[in-house]
This record gives sequence, C-alpha cells and structure tokens, in this order.
Amino acid sequence: MSPVGGPRVEARVCLKHRSRLGWRVLGLLAALVCAGVGCSSGDRGGADPARPRAIVLISIDTLRADHLGIYGHHRFTSPILDGFAAEGVVFEDASATTAWTLPSHASMLTGLFPLRHGVLTAKAALSEEVETLAGWFAQAGWETAAVVNVLWLKRDQYGLTRDFEKYLSIEDADYARRAPSTWSTDQAMEWIGAQSDRPLFLFLHYYDVHADYASLPEYERLLVGPYAGSADGSAWQIERANFAEAHIGYCLEHSGAAACQFGSQKKPRRIDADMERVEFSADDIRHLEELYDAGIRQLDAEIGRLLAFLEESGRAGDTLVVITSDHGEEFMEHGRLGHFLTTYQQSLRVPLLMRGPGVPSGVRVEMPVSLVDLPPTLLGMAGLEVPPGLDGLDASSLLREAPDASFTDRFLYGEASGGRQQATRLPGIYPIYRSVRQGRFKLIERQADGAAERMLFDLAADPGEARDVAAEFPDQVAILAAELEQRHAETNAPAGAEIELDEEDLERLRALGYQP
Repeated sequence: MSPVGGPRVEARVCLKHRSRLGWRVLGLLAALVCAGVGCSSGDRGGADPARPRAIVLISIDTLRADHLGIYGHHRFTSPILDGFAAEGVVFEDASATTAWTLPSHASMLTGLFPLRHGVLTAKAALSEEVETLAGWFAQAGWETAAVVNVLWLKRDQYGLTRDFEKYLSIEDADYARRAPSTWSTDQAMEWIGAQSDRPLFLFLHYYDVHADYASLPEYERLLVGPYAGSADGSAWQIERANFAEAHIGYCLEHSGAAACQFGSQKKPRRIDADMERVEFSADDIRHLEELYDAGIRQLDAEIGRLLAFLEESGRAGDTLVVITSDHGEEFMEHGRLGHFLTTYQQSLRVPLLMRGPGVPSGVRVEMPVSLVDLPPTLLGMAGLEVPPGLDGLDASSLLREAPDASFTDRFLYGEASGGRQQATRLPGIYPIYRSVRQGRFKLIERQADGAAERMLFDLAADPGEARDVAAEFPDQVAILAAELEQRHAETNAPAGAEIELDEEDLERLRALGYQP
C-alpha cells in the first residue's frame, strides 16, 4: 500500500464501532434488492445518467481560494484545477466553519456548524449521537472509502471517519517532505478501479499544502523568485513568529509546561530562553507566499493524475468530483501567519469546485455557501434523501434556479477558533474570535481581557476585510451581534468523548504547531 521507505499506513476494511454495523447490513440488503428487482436513481445513485455512479470528495488542507487562478490569483498556481473548474461549477463564495482542520472537517462530514457537532477543541471526539455523510451513503447501499493523512481524521482518535467501510490512514511524520502524496492518489485510483456494482462515495484528503511549505525543486523554480533571507516555510518558524509575548513570558517562567513543548523527541522544540524569535519582513512574507504557491502547483499536478485516470478509464462521465478545502491561510493581512486563531476571510474562504453528472459547464455561483452544505448537496445530487435537522442546504438547487430566502436570509458562522482551544491551557493570553455573516455583511467579534471588540465588514466592497464599517451600519451590527449572542447562549452541542492521545500522537500534533 505504500512505497518502500514511505510513510506507515493503517488500512482497514471493516467498521470498528458495533453501533455502525447495522448500516453495513442495510447497505448489503439494499444492494441485494437492487440486484434482484432494480432500483430507481434515488435508490442506487447510478441508474439515471444524470446521477453519479461515484462521488469523489477531495479536501485539500489549508488551501485558500484566492491563491487559485480560477479565483483570480496572479501566479500560475493551478492550471489543472482551473481547467477542471471551467468544465463544471465554481462556487465563488464558499466558507469554512472555522480556521483549523478538526472542527472544519467535522462540519464538512456532518452538515453541522461546530456548536452543533460539538468538536470544538483537540480534546473532543465526534459524539456517537452525531451521524455522518459516510453513514448516510452506507445506509443507502453505497460503498464508502476514505484516504486520510493527518491525525485529526484518524478513525480511532476523533471518529470523523468512523463510518467508512474502506479506510486508509497514512501516518506521515515527515511534514517537511517535498514529494507529493502519490500513495493517496494511488489508493483512490485502486478503489475506483475496483468499484463493484454498488455506487461509491470516496473521501480523499491531501495535507500537502499545509506548512511546512515544501515542494520539489521543479515547482519551486516555477514560482519562487530570488531570495536571500531566512524564511524557510517551516511550521515551527511560522509559529515562532505568531507566539504572543505573554505566551513566551509564561514559558520563560515555566519552561517545562505542556504549553511550551513542541516538536518531537528526535527534534525537540520549546519556548524557552534559547528559542530564537522571528520577525518577518515584507520580503520574507513574499517568499513564504511563493513557497506556499509552489506547493499548490505541485498538488495541482498530483490531482491532475487522478483526473487523467478518470478520463483514461472511462469514469469521468459517471463520477462527480468535488474539490474543496477545510480552511485557508493568512500572510499577515491581519497581523498573523498561518491559520487556527482568527475568522477573517483569508482563513475562512475556501475553493469549492465540482464537475460530473448533473453539473452544468462553465457556471459560477455567487451566492454564499458553506462547508455545512456539502452533505445535503452530495446526497441530493445522488438522488438520496437529505436527513432533517442539518445546518446545511442543498446547494445543487443553485445550479438550476435563483436562490430563495433559505439561502439569502440565513446566517453563516465562524466558530471554534483556536483561541477557544488555547484558553484551556493559557487562559487570557490569546483572543477568542467568532463571526457571523448574513449576505454581504460579516461581523467579527474578538474577545480578549474580558472585553469584546466587534468589527463589521462589507464583503461586497471589501473582500479583504481591510475597513471596519461598524460606525456606518449600526443596524447591521445590532442584528448580527444579537444573533451571535443568542447562538452562543442557546446552542447545546452533544458532548463528545474526551480524547486520550498517546505520546506519538502528541508529537505529531506538536510538530504541526498544535497544542492538544
């Protein structure tokens, strides 16, 4: 399953959780019934040529939308994705629900905002009470398969991928690796090629764009200009530029505290008196963006391999491919690098592209949508019933008709920011961000030192959120602030099981700059 010397993999083709076995029985019964008497497209998802025989959902970790050519980026980062999008649909204004991987993927795979699914910090697993997209496909008789390569998506730890029948976890501890995740693509192609008569839902996650920003020399030559500084694109260097002074001060007094430990036993990294502080110049930031863009170009080529396989195998016509990301990345637009803490658009706006059966060609949808819309949209495009009670809406309706009030009037939330996670270890040091949006207006609330600062942005006129217009639109501030207060006062998320991570898992997360 992996190349010699490659990352260790964990592969399973059965469900661990006994409570989920019933879904597999239902799926088998559905397949037998369809084989015997035939099914409508709503039952099988493939009898009607307008329905897909397979759905491939690709999540590219840490990919912000405006660094792709199809969204107007000035560098040539994404020729494959741009061509893919030109043959399908581009959602111009898609938002993640938070700025880091775990709760965002929980939203992507459940159709719920973080305050509803309950995965708010690195200590919380998805509750058994919360159903998932893979589970709904399995109930309808579909094959389900997932390839993941980060601890947040491992089945045994956090439960987000627990309902996939086939499952491959690639445990790659070398986050400075320059080569693309070819083994992920290879496994996806193997499963598609071996698909049975049952329709297939495949979830494919790539971590390649996430820091460390590292790609093969041929891609860096394309996009990285001359540079003589010290910025190297490593997650540790970026984190050192982000640490609050109060955090550093705390660690100088408590150097052995967990909040001060990063890296691994082989490569220890600590906030202590020996840590070299980092301040980036404008030229350093330019270089970091170029390294990030080179990684996008490399992954663009890797996804091209998968798309070429679909064409060559004759599967492109019956396979719905959906490409998105869990969050974006900041490059000092608001004083920080990376992601995790804030809810600005640089961290929340993500690409959302789709091509395949039932998808028109060359369409761009301007209506704001969210990652919570993915489950109802994919189920709807498969001709399956959408479960009640989801936060998301079936966005495939936007391909056929003008949006109704359910889209135009709804609120979109940015929740579970990294400040909430940091507060469990370092109370009062990092602010907690949360946001709510309705149409063109977005309110960001920054809680720090017992006070709440509120900023209003008009995204139609100011998509980069450079100018606070709260004083100009006090009525909008009042509406959105009241919604935010009511939501956080009334929402009761199911309690997930508290996570117990072993030292190896802790090292993996610390190496990425996370403090579980």
